[in-house]
Amino acid sequence: MLRTVTRSFRANTKYSALEISPNSPTPFFLPEFMMAPERATKRVRCSIPAVLMRAGTSKGLFIHRHHLPNSESEWAGPLLAAMGSQGSDARQIDGIGGATSTTSKVAVISPSSRPGIDVDYTFVQVAVGQENVDLSGNCGNMCSGVGPFALQEGLVHANPGDRSLDVRIFNTNTSRVVVDTVEVDDNGSFEEDGDFAIPGVKGTGSEVKVAFVEPAGSMTGKLFPTGKRSESILVQERHESPFTVKATLIDAANPFIVVDESSLPSFLKNSNKDTPGYLKHMESIRRAGAVLMGLASNTEEAGKVRGTPKLALVSPPQSTTKDALSIHVLAFSMGKPHPSLQLTGAACLASAVCIRGTVAQRLASDPKDQSTWEILTPERTPSPLSEVNEDQESHSQLKKQNVSISHSSGSIDVEVSTLSSGDDVVVERCAVSRTARRLFEGTVYYYQKAN
Repeated sequence: MLRTVTRSFRANTKYSALEISPNSPTPFFLPEFMMAPERATKRVRCSIPAVLMRAGTSKGLFIHRHHLPNSESEWAGPLLAAMGSQGSDARQIDGIGGATSTTSKVAVISPSSRPGIDVDYTFVQVAVGQENVDLSGNCGNMCSGVGPFALQEGLVHANPGDRSLDVRIFNTNTSRVVVDTVEVDDNGSFEEDGDFAIPGVKGTGSEVKVAFVEPAGSMTGKLFPTGKRSESILVQERHESPFTVKATLIDAANPFIVVDESSLPSFLKNSNKDTPGYLKHMESIRRAGAVLMGLASNTEEAGKVRGTPKLALVSPPQSTTKDALSIHVLAFSMGKPHPSLQLTGAACLASAVCIRGTVAQRLASDPKDQSTWEILTPERTPSPLSEVNEDQESHSQLKKQNVSISHSSGSIDVEVSTLSSGDDVVVERCAVSRTARRLFEGTVYYYQKAN
C-alpha cells in the first residue's frame, strides 16, 4: 500500500492528512489546494416579474411595487443582483444592466391613493461598478415610460374613443407631480408607433409629452438654494491648487450645478473630457456645489451620493434657433459625461435660461459679451406657485418661452411657463417630448444568499 506522497506538487505547499481507511493508522497526505473546498454559502434563486423599457434616451426595468419588499431599505439586494452590479461588476455581465448609467435604471410603479394622482413612481439609479443604489433624485427619461407602462398594465384607463390621455404621476423621490400625455390606440392601450423622433434614439415612435409641474425645490425646497442666481464656487482639492468657477445653483425637477464652461481654469479647458484627471476635477466641482446647496455637510459626504446634485457645463450655442432661446450643454451622470442630456436636466437648465441673472440666461441671451459678471441676489427665494397670494397674482405675469438645448447627440426643446412678480419668479411648468417603447416582459432571475 502506498503510504506517503513522494512527489511535491507545488513549492511551499501546505499538506493535509486524510486516512486511507478506518483500519489504516498511516495518514495519506494531500496538498491543501487539492482538498475539496468548504461548501459555499447556500444561495437561493429568486425572481422579479418586470418589463424592460426604453424610455427617452434611457433604458431600465419597470416593476410593480408589490413585487418588491415593502421597505425601500430592502430593495438594494434584489435590484443590484437583477441588474448585475453585485460584486461591483462594472460590466454587469451577470445581470440585465447595460454597463452605463443610462441603462442601469429602475422605475417602481404603484397605484396612487393621493387625490388627483393616478400612479406613484419611485426612481432607482443602480450604480455601475459599485454596490450602490441611489434614490435621491428623479429621472425624467424614465418618467416618460411611466405613463405608457401604467396604461399598458391597466393601472389607468382611457375612455372609449379617446386618442390621448393625461397620466398624473407623483414622483416619490422629489415629491413633485409629472404629467405624461400619451397617445391611445383603438384598443385603449398605448399607441407606441409613430413618426416622432428624438436625438440619441434611432427610429421614431409616438410623442410622449412629459410636463414637470411646479418643479422648483425638488430636494432643497427652493429654486435657488443659496438665494443667489449666480455666484463663484471655490473648489479646493487635496494636493491641488484651488480654483473658482462661475455657476448657478438651481433646483428644478432635480438639483443642478450649472457652470459657465468659459470660467473653468485653463488646465481644464484644454483637457480631454474622458480622462480620469478631468473627471476628478468635475466631481470636485459637483461636491463643492452640493455643500453650498445644503445637500451635504462636507465634500466627503457629498461624494457618497453620486446621483444628486448633477453637474452641467454650459456654453453659447453653436447655432441659434428661431423663436427659441438657445444654449449648449455638456452634462455629467454618475461621474461621467452624459451621452445626451437628462430630461430633468433639460427642465432645470431651461428654467435657468428663462430667469434673469443666471449663468444660463446670460449665455443664451448675450453669448458675445462675456467681459463682465452680474451676481444677482433676489431679496427672497422665489416661492412655490401655491404660495402666491391673490394680491401678488393680480400683478404677476405668466410667460411661456421655448428653449432649445444642444448637446453632443443633438438638441432638445423645452417649453417653459413662468410666473413673475417683480424679482420673484415661479417656474410653473416645463414640458419636454420623448418616445418610449416596451422591449420585453417576463421574469428577471437572480441569486441571493439564504437567510
